[in-house]
Amino acid sequence: MRSAVLARILACVIAMCGGVSAFAAAPTFSGVNPHGVQRGTEATLRLTGTNLEDAEEVLLYDTGMEVLALQHPEKDDRKGREFDLRVRIADDCPIGTQRMRIRTRTGITEVQNLYVGPLPIVEEVENNGDFAAPQAISQGVTVHGRVDREDVDYYVVEAKKSQRLTAEVFAMRLGYSGGSTYFDPYVAIIDANRFELAASDDTALVWNDAVASIVVPEDGRYIVQIRDASYLGDGRAYYLLSIGQFPRPLGTIPAGGKPGETLTVTMLGDVAGPMTREVTLPTGPIDNKRFGLQVQDDHGVSPSNQPFRISDLDNTVEVEPNNSRETATPSATMGAYNGVIASPGDIDFFKFPVQKDVTYDVQVYARRIRSPLDAVVAVYRADNGGGLGSNDDRIGPDPQMDFKAPEDGECVVMVRDHLNNGGEHYTYRIEITTKSPSVSAQPIEFARYVQPNIEIPQGAGSGVVVNVTRNNFGGPVNFRCDNLPAGVRIECPENWRGDGQIPLIFYADATAPVGGHHCDVVTYLADANQPDLKIEGPLSQDMLMIRANNNDRVWEERITRMPLIVTEQLPFRCWIETPKIPIVRGGSYNLVVKCEKQAGWDEDIEVRLLHNPNGVNASGSAKIVKGQTETVIPMNAAGNAAAQTSMIAVRCIATVGNGRRECCTPFVPFTVEEEYVTFEFAQGAVNQGQAVPYVVTVKKRKDFEGEAEVKLVGLPANASAEPLKLTKETPELIFQVKAAADTPTGMNKNVFCQVLVPESGELIAHNLGTGVLRVDPPPPMPKEPAPMPETPAAPVAQAAPPARPLSRLEQLRLEQAERAKAEGGGE
Repeated sequence: MRSAVLARILACVIAMCGGVSAFAAAPTFSGVNPHGVQRGTEATLRLTGTNLEDAEEVLLYDTGMEVLALQHPEKDDRKGREFDLRVRIADDCPIGTQRMRIRTRTGITEVQNLYVGPLPIVEEVENNGDFAAPQAISQGVTVHGRVDREDVDYYVVEAKKSQRLTAEVFAMRLGYSGGSTYFDPYVAIIDANRFELAASDDTALVWNDAVASIVVPEDGRYIVQIRDASYLGDGRAYYLLSIGQFPRPLGTIPAGGKPGETLTVTMLGDVAGPMTREVTLPTGPIDNKRFGLQVQDDHGVSPSNQPFRISDLDNTVEVEPNNSRETATPSATMGAYNGVIASPGDIDFFKFPVQKDVTYDVQVYARRIRSPLDAVVAVYRADNGGGLGSNDDRIGPDPQMDFKAPEDGECVVMVRDHLNNGGEHYTYRIEITTKSPSVSAQPIEFARYVQPNIEIPQGAGSGVVVNVTRNNFGGPVNFRCDNLPAGVRIECPENWRGDGQIPLIFYADATAPVGGHHCDVVTYLADANQPDLKIEGPLSQDMLMIRANNNDRVWEERITRMPLIVTEQLPFRCWIETPKIPIVRGGSYNLVVKCEKQAGWDEDIEVRLLHNPNGVNASGSAKIVKGQTETVIPMNAAGNAAAQTSMIAVRCIATVGNGRRECCTPFVPFTVEEEYVTFEFAQGAVNQGQAVPYVVTVKKRKDFEGEAEVKLVGLPANASAEPLKLTKETPELIFQVKAAADTPTGMNKNVFCQVLVPESGELIAHNLGTGVLRVDPPPPMPKEPAPMPETPAAPVAQAAPPARPLSRLEQLRLEQAERAKAEGGGE
């Protein structure tokens, strides 16, 4: 309560002063040092970045660690670029990464990872790049080091015969890449004679990181080498290299279990042989992308957990032989089927019950549980072997498929490796379920590779557009959050809720305290026509951590609890002038955006539509320039734009202090309608240097008052036509098209009309077309006829009213007659 009151007082002081915050905006978080800590200890971390003068807290995403103190440096030359963070890591903190962000009064940073492991951390000591002079360490430690370009680091340990010796590196999984490339570690265990006993580049269990293990052949000194696989490195290639006798299995059977269940698992792939463990699985919400079993024996704890799935399915474990449809391992219930492709060419079958006309979902978890298996799956009828479907890669390297059971009875599912590889740790888990509805949502990137943050200025909004995926259901969705920061609300306009991309705005009251936390934003079905159907899922975000040279997304962190923060108020306020008239299909509209600026602040404000209505495009380059308080965003509707009213908002971005800050205007209604009139163009032709009437037939769709102005545009160079007036009673328009002597000849197919229809004191712009106009050269001059006797001059006749233009066929006949007359010398 006290902090909230202080925050309100500070906001009021800033508002009364009428000035801009002295603190920097757009904070960045570039690194944490050291990159790893041991659980059960306290540590001081150095956090670096930019614009961190007003940093107030570090938001931790995961459990098991707490912040004790945040200390800004006393020296001015380090202000805004680094500070110290004191943390305590619990004894039972999960092994792996702790994700964190820095929150300032004006923004929030990107995510950085801190590794938490079971072993003491020791620092690399340079120069350890010579095989003959490696850095001596004891077993059972994690070395914190760095690889530079063409750098190789060596460590030496004493080991006894028959001991297990493992070197495991945690590097790429740090998600730490701010240089020119990312670190792809290579690890080797070498004896004193420089013979390589084990080596690894990429081990499936640890993604692009590496694990090398041996059973020590003789007492002696053994060298562990670590480098980049391509001898790259740029000064930011940090690693945590664990060396010791700890166990290092590479797979488990079964590979999953039920929440709260106690079961026996066999761990495979360790150089010392299989291990059997009894484990009790947790209850409550589980992130299956990160959950794993802690692996431990008398020699220590593995520095990475063993991936393991939690689901409500019954387990079936393969019983060999099961390499044919006839010998398939049977299961009395549909569920999860676990096994291992134990050797090259191995193939496994399971038999399970099905019901007629029920659609089933088949998913193989192999690479997703960090198995090296590149699985292929197929489903057959158990009675005659008829195929019901197959798949190779659908979810990354893992397969997924649907099939409908043709009748009550049994089916078999087959799994094998795509290249017929195999091994003792090529484990898999097949989960078969009935198709059920689900929903997921993620914010889209406004700029490629730039993750949107929800930073809500006091008294303003923060807008995002989320991509909603509906699986096995249809209908509108909405969003809710039960733990929003104080003074914050979510708005999702009703007209967008049935779309695949939906704009959301998070608004903060003017008195909302500066601060925030991770929030559970839920996407849920909100359909009055389906009141009994409950479908919901989190609004999540895949934070891009490492991008390769060809822009591949090498490493991402899935965030299912969104950080929502309230920031200090901005020195400007923007809003949309609510449109009084609609935009019509094929038409255009200038959306007016206005602002107020605090005294002493005057910068350009970029304005961009948060989300375009269906079929409407908006300029992305509009701005309110210095010295001005409004601008327009040109908008154009396609000819097939959806005729409806949509709620629109505008993102407003400006430089405040040292960085860029953003807000979003409130939603306003924006209507797209059908054209008030439609035009049908006659095909026309004109000779250079002449004029021709050009007819446009008018079809009215909607009454309007007054006169509309119509311009014929798209004419060739140096051709013109005077504008005409149009009322709701006008049946047709006749333009007098004049072609100059130098108007280019040829066919012009892009002639159309710009129509400005008056309504509510404004003009509704229509672009109607298209017509065709051909420009021809003038006909040849006729031959000089014989002189004729003079005749008295005839009286001047009164000018006749302009005749209705000839039809195209009549024009062609007349032109042909004139040519014949010219060629025949007037005969």
